[in-house]
Amino acid sequence: MNPTETPITSHEQPHKTPHHSGSGKGPFLYENNFVFSMIVILVALLTINGALLHSVSAAGGGSMSLSADLHYDAKTTLKPMPLATGESPRISGYRSIVKALPTISDMPMRASTGDVVQDLVNNVVPHGTPWYGAEAGVSFDDPLTAQKLWGKGQAIQLTASEQARWDRIVNSFTCDYCCGSPQRPTIITHCGCAHSKAAQGMAKWFIKNYGNKYSDEEIYGEMARWYALWYPGPTVKRIVQELQA
Repeated sequence: MNPTETPITSHEQPHKTPHHSGSGKGPFLYENNFVFSMIVILVALLTINGALLHSVSAAGGGSMSLSADLHYDAKTTLKPMPLATGESPRISGYRSIVKALPTISDMPMRASTGDVVQDLVNNVVPHGTPWYGAEAGVSFDDPLTAQKLWGKGQAIQLTASEQARWDRIVNSFTCDYCCGSPQRPTIITHCGCAHSKAAQGMAKWFIKNYGNKYSDEEIYGEMARWYALWYPGPTVKRIVQELQA
C-alpha cells in the first residue's frame, strides 16, 4: 500500500514524515535534547538496581516476575493507571499505581541479564516493528515519526458505539510524565502534548480497524507500550520506585 499525505484512516498507509536535517535550532534540536535526557535517566537508573535483584525471577514462557502482582512478557507491559475506587497506592500520596496490561503487539522477550533495570529497558521499552507496523506506517525503532503519524489518527471518524468505546479508553489513560504527575495524574484528553494526541489517534485507529478483535484493555495496553517507548527513562524509573516501595 503506497504512503499518502493524508491523516491515518481506516486501513490506510500514512506518509512517513521525514526527519529534520538538524540545521538551525528547530524541532530536530529539541528532539535530540529529549532523547539525550532519556539516555541520562537510563544511565542513572542502571546504577541503583543492585538491591532489587533478589526480587526478580524468570518464569516459564519468557516472562519476568518483579513481584506478586507485577510481571511482564511478550504480550504484557507495565504502566501507571489511575487508582480504582478503594484501591491504595504502593507509594503514599500517589494517585496512580503501576499495573500489568495485555498488549496487541507480540514483542519477543530478550534474555534476562540479571539486572532489573536493564531487563526493563530491554523488554518493557519496545523495539522492532509490530505486526501492524506496515499497515499503519509505524515502527518502535522510529518513535518520533510514529508519534506524528499516530496523531493523524485523530481525524478518523467513529460510529456512535465506537466513539463511546474510545471515550472509555482514553478517559482512563493518564499522561504520567509530561502534563501530569503521580500525585496529580492527568487524563490524556486534558493534555495537549504530542504524545497524548498520538495515543488518542492510536486508540481510534485500533477501534476502527481491529475493534472486533481486541478488547479495550488490550488497546489500552498497546497505548501503554508506546508510552514506554516515548518515555523510556521515566517509565523504568517509576517501575523501579514501586518495586522499592
